[in-house]
Amino acid sequence: MLELANVGKTFGGKTVIESVNLFLAEGEILCLTGPSGVGKTTLLEIMAGVTRPDRGTVKRRTAPALMFQDDALIPWLTAEEAITYIFPPSMPTREQKQRAAFWLCALGLAGDIYPAAMSGGMRRRLSIARTFASGRKCLLLDEPFAFLDAAMCDVVAGAIADHAGAGCGIVLTSHMRGPLENPRFADLPLSFIVADRSPVHIER
Repeated sequence: MLELANVGKTFGGKTVIESVNLFLAEGEILCLTGPSGVGKTTLLEIMAGVTRPDRGTVKRRTAPALMFQDDALIPWLTAEEAITYIFPPSMPTREQKQRAAFWLCALGLAGDIYPAAMSGGMRRRLSIARTFASGRKCLLLDEPFAFLDAAMCDVVAGAIADHAGAGCGIVLTSHMRGPLENPRFADLPLSFIVADRSPVHIER
């Protein structure tokens, strides 16, 4: 699904990503763990194509769906519209609304609410719903369990497992390192990749 070879990134003369070599297979879930600010988000954005690496190559078998750590919601779109906005125009309107309704219900959100009226947790749930609704075969999730209560964490973990079971390749980031810090990890077939210092160096 995804392959990075000798990828590196520098910002303002500071190397953030020194060298990353890794691959993501169909149905595989990779968890990038490490402290905040180490470069996990930058690496995820490079995988998605949002940020260009200064060195190395990124090969994508399919276009990924990226869930940003920040909400990246359009203020004048309702929750339903935020999801249907990402669908191709060729998708029938009825199918768009059905898919949006399914994920809004799964994440406990009303379709007619605007971002300004949402709490931080609600905005995060909408970002998650939008990503799962995309139907993409490669999902990149930046801290998907942040700001969620226990029940919603279970829902998200279940959705991640279901997507992987259907052949999706998934990369998620977390500052938590295992089931002792996040019990949901125990229910997911995760391969952990530790990025515990900057600049990031990964060989997989």
